Amino acid sequence: MDLLKYVRVSLLFLPLVLGQVRKPQSFMIGEEYCQRLTKDPYFEPDMVVGKPWRIYYTWNIKMEDKCMDMIFKNATQSIINRVWNDMNEYVETQPYWDAATLLVTMGRAKHEMLLFADQGAAGRFTGVPNVVRDGNISPARSAVPLLKFHMKLLHAGKYLLMADCQIGVITLSARTRAMPYRAEIGGVAKNLSLGEGYQACISDRNKDELVTDNK
Repeated sequence: MDLLKYVRVSLLFLPLVLGQVRKPQSFMIGEEYCQRLTKDPYFEPDMVVGKPWRIYYTWNIKMEDKCMDMIFKNATQSIINRVWNDMNEYVETQPYWDAATLLVTMGRAKHEMLLFADQGAAGRFTGVPNVVRDGNISPARSAVPLLKFHMKLLHAGKYLLMADCQIGVITLSARTRAMPYRAEIGGVAKNLSLGEGYQACISDRNKDELVTDNK
């Protein structure tokens, strides 16, 4: 597996080997998904920081009973300096480091990515994955690519849609402290018209939900 695919899939979306990627035929598919999200964009950093988000629905990847949480933090100068110290000699293209806005940790806390807001529609980001902190691979100098994502808040911030603009993996998340019902999650996903998708973390549901609601 090449480093590019390993970084995007294994480290970011699948730090715990969560599921089987169903990759689109070309990277252009991922960009097409992100372009669709630029219509009526809605993203506010202050609305995503704090309490964890849990992935409950996916496209182009199957997680099934596996669960993954994401935590967003504001990118303070100390965070930027730490990621810079880890990654500056390994990234393929140098970002403007001081412009970083968010840090997202995925799964275990050592899986992290520093996010930089891109020009254009709100929610478009470039990411630097901190593969050094992860420790599973030893990257070559100037070999780690910057990643492209688009995020969109739905239903007044109740849901977070996150799309990889190159591979095309898409996730739909909600706050863990107020988990929505599976039927509602399925309805939100269907209304997005992104094609066939899959329920994730299927064992996590409200106590009064029927198991059939997970379908």
